[in-house]
Amino acid sequence: MSEAVARKLPLDGLVVLEMGSSIAGPFAGRIFSDFGATVWKVEPPEIGDAARGWGKGRIGGTGAAFQAFNREKRSITVDFSVPEELDRLRRLIAEKADIVVQNLRPGVVEKFGLDAAAMMAADPALIYCNMGAFGPVGPMKDAPGYDPLIQAFSGIAHATGAAGGEAVRVAVPLIDIGTGMWAAIGILTALHRRQATGRGCLVDAAMFETALAWQSLSFAIHEADGVWPERMGLQGPAVIPNDGYDAADGKLLLTIGTPLQFERFCRVLRRPDLLDDPRFAANNDRAANRAAFDATVNQTLRGRSRAEWSALLSAADVPNAPLQSLGEAIEHPQTVASGMVQNSPDGSFRSIAMPLRFDGERPGFRRLSPELGEATQEVFAFMTE
Repeated sequence: MSEAVARKLPLDGLVVLEMGSSIAGPFAGRIFSDFGATVWKVEPPEIGDAARGWGKGRIGGTGAAFQAFNREKRSITVDFSVPEELDRLRRLIAEKADIVVQNLRPGVVEKFGLDAAAMMAADPALIYCNMGAFGPVGPMKDAPGYDPLIQAFSGIAHATGAAGGEAVRVAVPLIDIGTGMWAAIGILTALHRRQATGRGCLVDAAMFETALAWQSLSFAIHEADGVWPERMGLQGPAVIPNDGYDAADGKLLLTIGTPLQFERFCRVLRRPDLLDDPRFAANNDRAANRAAFDATVNQTLRGRSRAEWSALLSAADVPNAPLQSLGEAIEHPQTVASGMVQNSPDGSFRSIAMPLRFDGERPGFRRLSPELGEATQEVFAFMTE
């Protein structure tokens, strides 16, 4: 097998046209570009995707958020107010694109004749994915949305934070990224169907629906016992210990789900007395006497560091993890070995990779995010041939 064939990525040959901005749409596009598809990112001239200017810092010559979610793509500029430019974009989609991904404000693609109905009429094999805040139906179908707003609206922020404290937003854009993932899953499913039928497909992904899906377990617990999720900090449901405990240099998270794991835990702590104490011997006993149990465990764990306890507990097959900062996680030997942190092609900065391998290989970091409009002339050249 030649080196060129060996390095061929799984989605090589697919053409995706992305009309996306901010994070959700561009993350969906990046999934395809990282895995080998050609992704043409449509941007307005002069200003481009607003994320190009987000934040003070710059990596790879642009805003950090833009660089994080738009690497491996090509940028083409289209002025939607110019009929000739709209016409050639429509033709590009009809003749060259396999997939369209869009997360523009509700109504924009319909206004300019770039919606799924129009584009799929021109190419019945086209796969067209809408990504909106609330989806295509319901009283809020035309409302825009951002990640923190959906966290607030969906109940995620309400259940996040310290017990008895204020609600907080999750510190990562999990709604944006999750919606991009669902969009990619839907598109790949539609591609599988197209391979069998030759027919395209309209795929809809919505941020609010993603937020609800993330809460499947919380809702199942409610349906079982009538309790809605409450802010619990690091504390988890059902089993004890299932919380953050005090080591000498920070928190150590413990999640111990079986009697055997608890027995091993007590042995590592050299606290066999906990097994004989009627307040702590069984999970329900520990739940009923949680404050006393937590105080006892914290007192013992303060004698060693997170790393020392983690090594001892892991050797005994007791589930645990030190509470780390992102910096600590990035520098951990496991992260280094995984290859999840990749150097940019010019070596000027690092970036997080996609969390997948194919035949044991992770796709590399091949191209920085594009300069605004750098591929416009090249992409539309077919119209003059």
